[in-house]
Amino acid sequence: MTADRKKGLLSASAGSVFWGSSGIAGQFLLINEHIAPAWLTFFRLLTAGFLLLLLTHFFKGNISALWKDRKDRRDLLIFSAFGMLGTQYGYFASIQYSNAPTATILEYLMPILIIFWYCLSEKRRPRMRELFCAFFAIAGTALIATGGDFKSLAISEKALFWGLLSALACAIYTVEPVRIIKKYGAPLVVGWGMFTAAFFLLPVTALTPFTGTVDTSVLLAFAYVVIFGTVCSFVLYLSSVAYILPTEASIISAIEPLSSILFSFLIFRLTFGFWELLGMALIILAVAAVARK
Repeated sequence: MTADRKKGLLSASAGSVFWGSSGIAGQFLLINEHIAPAWLTFFRLLTAGFLLLLLTHFFKGNISALWKDRKDRRDLLIFSAFGMLGTQYGYFASIQYSNAPTATILEYLMPILIIFWYCLSEKRRPRMRELFCAFFAIAGTALIATGGDFKSLAISEKALFWGLLSALACAIYTVEPVRIIKKYGAPLVVGWGMFTAAFFLLPVTALTPFTGTVDTSVLLAFAYVVIFGTVCSFVLYLSSVAYILPTEASIISAIEPLSSILFSFLIFRLTFGFWELLGMALIILAVAAVARK
């Protein structure tokens, strides 16, 4: 194995672990410290977006070019409002009503949704492999939601709703900005996407009372969410595709939900039953199979 390949594999792995573990820090803030999802999402988007734009300005210079073209502005605003904001808020809201591993796994359904989006846009039927992957993903979601007892839900309806919404928003997040990312680069687009999404959320935060207390533990957890769980995870994951194939990086991203499960056990002593774990495994296998294509 070459040194570059090792660098790529390690970068993708570290980025996925940071992203998965950021959900655990988010769970601490949302459930233990009673911070409202709207406020946590707002501060995360604003701070992480500002840091990414600052880094982009430092390394590449001009960061305002994206706003000069009308079509580019439109795509960025759609990406910010429906992709970035929906992904971040839906993820944290799902954590609030369940836990970080469950929210992470539900969000991980995103590649399956993207498959069917491309089937519609390409006006073709899903391939047999894609249908099998979708079946496993849906079966996995059903097992997580019901705990194997299909007469009732094992998680709240709100957790399931926000988790699935975050997966849908994450699919938009992935597909919508492709053109402008190719034109301007991912750091600039994601930086502006986060920063702009924070302002879309302002009316919600204005109507949501701030709850919880701000102390050292809260500030440290928030710093982890922003610096390691957002900026570092993004930079590491993005840099990995310079050394390994994007499909390989996608498969390695399966570490994300696994790390979330592991950290939730080590920190919160959270355990899952057989059916929930089987459901998580089915979703991870389905997404890994899709990524290999």
